[in-house]
Amino acid sequence: MVAHRKNDYNFKERGRFEVDISMKKTAVGDPFTIVPPAEKMVLFLRQHVGRETKPIVQPGDPVKCGQKIGEINEGDPWSVPVHSPVDGKIVTIKKLSHPLSGEEENAVIIETTSEGQNSSLSPLNPNDVSKEQLVERVREAGIVGLGGASFPTHVKLTPNKKLSHLIINAKESDSNIACDFRLMVEKSREVVNGILLIAKILDVTHITFASRTKEGQTPEFDELLRENNITIARIRPNYSVGSERLLVKEVLNKEIPSGKFPPDVGVVVHNIATALAISRAVYNGEALISRGLTFYSKKTGGKNLWVRMGTPINHVLSFLGMSSGEFERYVLGSIMMGPLVSDPSLPILKATSGITAFTREERDPYVNPLPCIRCAYCNIVCPVFIYPQLIMEAEKKGNVKALHKLHVVDCIECGLCSYVCPSRIKLTPYLVGGKRRIREKKE
Repeated sequence: MVAHRKNDYNFKERGRFEVDISMKKTAVGDPFTIVPPAEKMVLFLRQHVGRETKPIVQPGDPVKCGQKIGEINEGDPWSVPVHSPVDGKIVTIKKLSHPLSGEEENAVIIETTSEGQNSSLSPLNPNDVSKEQLVERVREAGIVGLGGASFPTHVKLTPNKKLSHLIINAKESDSNIACDFRLMVEKSREVVNGILLIAKILDVTHITFASRTKEGQTPEFDELLRENNITIARIRPNYSVGSERLLVKEVLNKEIPSGKFPPDVGVVVHNIATALAISRAVYNGEALISRGLTFYSKKTGGKNLWVRMGTPINHVLSFLGMSSGEFERYVLGSIMMGPLVSDPSLPILKATSGITAFTREERDPYVNPLPCIRCAYCNIVCPVFIYPQLIMEAEKKGNVKALHKLHVVDCIECGLCSYVCPSRIKLTPYLVGGKRRIREKKE
């Protein structure tokens, strides 16, 4: 991506900087295409923030679509199960490199026999069950935040704080992703049903739908929102405001103090895709086994796909008429924040909102970084007003005290600091490492 200054559609950031969204624009008008399952599906047992689930299947076991294969860890309130996305047979359970952590983690390999029917749970009538039962259904369905963070949704639905507002994040800030917009167009009724379920569980009456769309772009969806007393907030074209901390400030003008979270100011933020998953779990009895994502390459442009979790990248490429030999590396999720992988046999996760494929000719700008020139551009564009360059130096030294003073925990991992660096230093991993160092020190 390159920055342009004359494109009115670009996302405008601090420091007169703009993020090019030409990738997104090629995908906005492309409807979802369903990708059939691969011959072999690869399901990591950790698909959320927290510890991996425990396997409850063995090699040779038959499995049905929607059947639980990874169970909740007893006594772990953050744990959510993992389900089979197909009818098939368990081939093996082995260690593979996890796309998010880069570490060896357990994955279940399933040989597909048929697509199957995702109906492992019984449909519920929200009027006949308690809020606690609805929350338990969300957990049993394996639902996590689908905006990219993969935070366990049942935890966000039980904040133990007095709430006044629910914000649905459909800002879709990522410059390579358009699947949230397609949800508004193609799955509007289910999305609204999910939003109302979230509001019912949280017992909030003030609901705001935050979107970058303009008036008239999604008329049917907008009408549904108005019919259900859901306020539409049309957010300015900006990348970083997609972060829930900044979105709360943008929509409600509420500042979230350092070290605090949206519920501390009476707000909960959920992603539009998460609302859809909740609707399907409650009304249809469906476990979370598939999602929408946006694929992009220079050859294809943007393509919105409906893909089952566990589908290898190379199967997606084959479906699109390409081979893994054409590409050198892939970014999973946000092109600014997502992990970079080179192995096309790695699978789609619950958190995978996009795949961006790069050829060898499209050079990775961060391969040979130059020394920092202290230009402070990273500090200027940082949307949460911290100092990435100083944090990088503190993290290199393992200086936990300095990391605390520099408020590294407030980093939203947006990647803007890396994006603007003239020395092509990938600063974001240092900030992520600093946050992890502080977390481990507390433990």
